[in-house]
Amino acid sequence: MEKYGQDIKIGVEILTQDNRKYVENFTCGNPSIDKYFRKYSFKDNTSVTYLYIDKENDKVVACITIACSAIFTEDNSIEQFSTILSAMEIKYLATSEEYQHLPYSPEKEKLSLSDVMFDYMIYYMSDLSHKKIGAAKIVLYSVPQAINFYKRHGFKKFGSTMYGDEGYYVEGCEPMYLDLNS
Repeated sequence: MEKYGQDIKIGVEILTQDNRKYVENFTCGNPSIDKYFRKYSFKDNTSVTYLYIDKENDKVVACITIACSAIFTEDNSIEQFSTILSAMEIKYLATSEEYQHLPYSPEKEKLSLSDVMFDYMIYYMSDLSHKKIGAAKIVLYSVPQAINFYKRHGFKKFGSTMYGDEGYYVEGCEPMYLDLNS
C-alpha cells in the first residue's frame, strides 16, 4: 500500500531546547543544511525554527526557519536613491529525506507533502505579516535544485535593481521573493 502525505498526522512546533531531539539526526541530503538544523538552529536568536512532526512516528518531517529581513532596491533614474522593502525571510527550509517527494494524495499526484507544508507556512507568514509585522515580501535564497519548487509557489527571482543578504549561507543560492501585497 502506497503512503500519502494526507495520511500523516502532522503537528507544528517551534524548536526549543526541550524538543531539540527532533533535529539531532535530521537528514535532508544537504550536509550544510543538516548541520544548521542539528547544531545551530536551536540557539539562533535571530530567527525561529518551526518543526513539522509526524505525530504517529514521532519524527521530524520538515524544518523551516524564518526571520525578519529586507530587500534593497535601487532606482537608477534618481541618483543615489534606494528603497528598503520590509520582508520576512525563509532562512532555511528542508524536508527529511524519508518524506521528500511523497505525494500528498492519490488524486493529486503532482502535489507533494512538501508543497502542502510549504503552502501552510506561506499562509502563516502572510497572516502574521498582515496582522502584526507589515512585511511587503517574503524573501529566500534558493539552492539551485529548489528554484522550480519555489517558482511553483509564486516566488520570482530578484530583479536587476534588487539586492539582499550577502552572508556566507547564501553563497551559490538564487535570491527570490514573493510579493505579499498582490
